[in-house]
Order: sequence, then C-alpha cells, then structure tokens
Amino acid sequence: MKPSTLRTFAIVVLACAHAASTAAAQTPQAPQTREEELRARREAKAQEVEKERQGRIERVLVSLENGRLFERLLNPPEGFYPLIGHVTPGSGLSLGAGYRQPRLFGERAVFQASAVGSPRKYFLIDARLLMPRLANEAAQAEFYALRSWWPEEAFFGLGPDSLRREHANFSLGNTVVGGSGAVRAGRLLMVGGRAEYLRPRSGQGRAKGIADVATLFPGEEIPGFGAPTDFGRFEAFADFNYREPLMNPRRGGRYYVSYALFDDLHLDRYGFRRLEVDLQQYVPFLNDRRVFAFHALLSASDAVAGQQVPFYLMRSLGGPDDLRGFRRHRFRDANLLLLQAEYRWEVFTAVDAALFVDAGQVAPRVSDFDLADLETDYGFGLRFGSVRGVFLRIEGAFGSRDGKHFILRFGHVF
Repeated sequence: MKPSTLRTFAIVVLACAHAASTAAAQTPQAPQTREEELRARREAKAQEVEKERQGRIERVLVSLENGRLFERLLNPPEGFYPLIGHVTPGSGLSLGAGYRQPRLFGERAVFQASAVGSPRKYFLIDARLLMPRLANEAAQAEFYALRSWWPEEAFFGLGPDSLRREHANFSLGNTVVGGSGAVRAGRLLMVGGRAEYLRPRSGQGRAKGIADVATLFPGEEIPGFGAPTDFGRFEAFADFNYREPLMNPRRGGRYYVSYALFDDLHLDRYGFRRLEVDLQQYVPFLNDRRVFAFHALLSASDAVAGQQVPFYLMRSLGGPDDLRGFRRHRFRDANLLLLQAEYRWEVFTAVDAALFVDAGQVAPRVSDFDLADLETDYGFGLRFGSVRGVFLRIEGAFGSRDGKHFILRFGHVF
C-alpha cells in the first residue's frame, strides 16, 4: 500500500468519525422535498455502513492495545510464556518458551530463562538473574549464561567491495558467561562495566547448495576460522537515555558509548579492542503522532599489536535491522558505520507507518571510510504494536545494488 494511500485512509477515518459525532450531537432539519428525503436516507445509510466498518476495526485494535494481549501472552510479568521471533536475522521464524520469576530475595531480584529454536536448527538458550533496583534504585546488576548455535551464517568476504555472488556460509557456536553492573550518575545517566567469558567455535557451514567459507575463501581472508580459543571480554560503558516511551520511542534520545577489550586467552593471536558509539534521536510533532527518528552507529575495532580481529567477531552490515536493502551479513569488516533516518506516523490505533533511508559502510580502518561512497537503500513499512513496544514489523526495501527485499520481523528496528 502506498504511503499516500495510507495517509488518505487515515484522514478519511478521522473525518468520518468527526462527522458521525457531529451529526449525532445536532438535531437534523426535516427534508423539504421527496428528493431531499431520499438523499438524506442514502447519506444516513452510507454513514451507518462506514460507522459499522470503523467500529469493527477500532474495536479490534483498541482491544488489542488496551487489553495488552500481545504483552500478556508473549511477555507476562511472571510464569511461563511462549516465544515467537528470530534467534538471529538468518535463523528464520523461531519458536520457544520462557519463564520469569520476579519475586526473588524479597522482590529485589528477577530470574528469567528462555529457550528458542528454528526449523533451520538455530537455537539459543539463555538464563539471567537481574537486580534492577539496588541501593534504593541507584544501582543495578545482572548475571547471565547463554548457549547459541548458528549453523548457516552468511559470509561474502571482508571489506566494502565484497561480491554478492561469492556467497558462502559457516557455522558458529558460542557459550557466554558473564555479569554487568551499573550505577546511576544523575536521573538519566548510567555508567558501568561488564565482564564475560566467551567460548566461540567456528566451523563448516551446514547450508545445502551454498559453498563452505573455507572452500571459497583462502585462510588469510578469514582470520580465526577453525582456530579454537576462548576470550575474556571486559567493557566499560555510559548510557544517557531519555527516550519516551522506552519500548517504542516518540521523543527524546539515547546516547550510548562503550569501550571493550577482547583478550585471547589461549592462542594469543586474536586479541583486539573495540569502541562503539550508538546515537538515537526522536523529534515529534502533531502530539507525537508523527516522528522523525534518527540513528547513527560507529563500531571501531583495533587489533592488539601483532594480532588480528577474528572474522566471526567483526560487526556486519546487511539485513532487517541495518542496511535493509541488502542480504544479511552482506558486508563485514573490523570497522562499521551506519546511518538511518525514518519518518513515522500513526495510521490508526496500534498501527504505524514509516518511510526510511539507510546508509552504511564497513572498512578495515576508520580512516578508510568514504562518506561519498556509502551503500544506501530506502523503503516503506508498517509496525504493529503500542507504546509498550512493536510486536511485528513488515517492510519493503528498495534502491540498493542487491535489489528489492521484503522484511517480516518481530520487534523494532531502533
């Protein structure tokens, strides 16, 4: 559906609702002639038909939003619940179950666990203990462990000049155990740190009909492939967040900065440092019914002297959450720049529309970024949800050198 059609539909719905309420509040004048009487009857019937149509749509959507059906079903505050989503952008539709217990240690801690998998044999098992209100809500802590398996991850080579026809795949399993803590430095600023133990294992891809990464690319182009090692990851971060509402922002912004060290614990060949700056800004107008949303992400990785950044820990571009006009993981390298802009507007209750533009690039060094040669795409989408979050996102992306892409995704883009 075209954006102009959606806007017209929204205007018609509002105009008809206003006309119906105005007509109900006023006393109609008696028709003077037979022709006027017939015209009045036709208009009244047409209004009743339109009102009936509006009523059905409004009743369903208002019921979903006010009744919080998706939230109660898929994200309840306590107990078991089903999970619907994606393990990763390439996993396909994934299903599973979760459990949440919010009343541990005198209601000062929350335990939650989940397991989700897809028909493509992707899976993620995750367990967490959260303490979000320590020291009179001035501090928070989290401890977690997860196990993941991704058997068909896409790889097209490193660098901004990688080719779509050189499509290979690899498998990646990972175990992560860690914890984080943060303290409040003012009403909106959190500063903290994180420590993790990582055990990633890359290997032969399992996708049928797609080349294995080691078959298509020489070893020097895939640093770290098949080399079993563990990492210690140590990170410091600052998070200034004044978005409102948090799960589906309409105003405000978030500015997140982190610096992490990845220490190769066994081989001493793949240690590196990473700086990330993630910026979001939301500019509302017309009572928050229309929003300009902006997102910028810089990820810069620098290998320790004499070592390399392993390819499977490099950031990538392409897929439903960044460069939406390209295949997932289409571009991969040590450094990444992503710029996104959206114009979002409310179509009717629980449904928003959006026009978007994405631009980005990967590079072996930060100095290699070329703002005049960014990969770009644009598109249109619909989002279903409420102020408590976006449940489903449907989008079409166009304008890239990889062609058109249709996106069906659970959750928001940013």
